Amino acid sequence: MDKNHFKHRLNELIFQVARSLEILFSVVILLVIAVSIVPLLGELFHTSFLDMDRTAFNTFLGDALTLVVGAEFVKMLCKHTPETLLEVLMFATARQMVVEHLDTWQTLIGVAAIAALFATQKYLTTKTEDHCDE
Repeated sequence: MDKNHFKHRLNELIFQVARSLEILFSVVILLVIAVSIVPLLGELFHTSFLDMDRTAFNTFLGDALTLVVGAEFVKMLCKHTPETLLEVLMFATARQMVVEHLDTWQTLIGVAAIAALFATQKYLTTKTEDHCDE
């Protein structure tokens, strides 16, 4: 009986350490996102919209969507729900499709993947409460 109690306590300790590391990584990622927003906005305000070419816009869009995917990833670390995982996958797939200008078959696969993720979210998951607000 003493051996099982020790195993249980060790498992709990490992779980708490892992959870604490997730929180630490979330904070670090949020700080990096916050710091990364400053040059992104600076670049936007120093560029004339009339002079912005497709390459500059594509670079801006890629950087902005990368930050969005990062924010969604932090939400996933916080909530631990299938819904947040599906949202991260949807945003990452959409970002890849928009920024990389994939060929027709790759775009079709991406659209099918997003449709499958939406269907999975609608039919195979249940809504859960937001645990980050507690």
